[in-house]
Amino acid sequence: MKLFLQTSSGQPSLILWDNRVLFEAQYDQMQRLDYGDELAKALTNTDRQMSELDGIIVDIGPGRLGSTRTAVAFANGLGFALDIALTPLGSFLSLGVYAESLHARPCLVLRKAARRQYHWALVSGGKIVETGFSLDAQITPASYSGPAVVVGDAAEGIVAFPTLKDVIWANLNLAPGEALSLLSEHLIQISGQAVPLVETETRTYEHI
Repeated sequence: MKLFLQTSSGQPSLILWDNRVLFEAQYDQMQRLDYGDELAKALTNTDRQMSELDGIIVDIGPGRLGSTRTAVAFANGLGFALDIALTPLGSFLSLGVYAESLHARPCLVLRKAARRQYHWALVSGGKIVETGFSLDAQITPASYSGPAVVVGDAAEGIVAFPTLKDVIWANLNLAPGEALSLLSEHLIQISGQAVPLVETETRTYEHI
């Protein structure tokens, strides 16, 4: 059984997964949580034991750094205490792969940084093909100019896509538990601690 924590949007979610969704909870925007208490409630709700956890999947961003750091710290501590492996999962992949499967078109994932600044990634074919950072809410992928679905932290009308055609805005800022069934090739365990992503211009996203 796996624990999946998402927090980079500022709206936490906690999922228990065992080849299917056993438990899924989404919490209020920017709500401060005791993840230990919420995990205990989830285990009670599903009649499962902490000893049945054999992996932790944790959202490492990019996104809201404070909430992401808190969840990653909890995941690192729990993994150490239970002696189980961590799987870092970037929000670009978790959102992009799921949205692409729903809408059958490449997905542009947005994560707000500050003011009109956004981290972004283009996901196509289940993989991240381009990433960038916009200073002025103008997103212009160099590798693609066709139809796309947009997910993440921006509302329609806030961000512009002058080089894309036929843009669909999807109301999706958290990947549901069912998305894990599409992400198996990206769920790669690590031997050390997970580290939050803080930038997108120089980091390689092939495995996260």
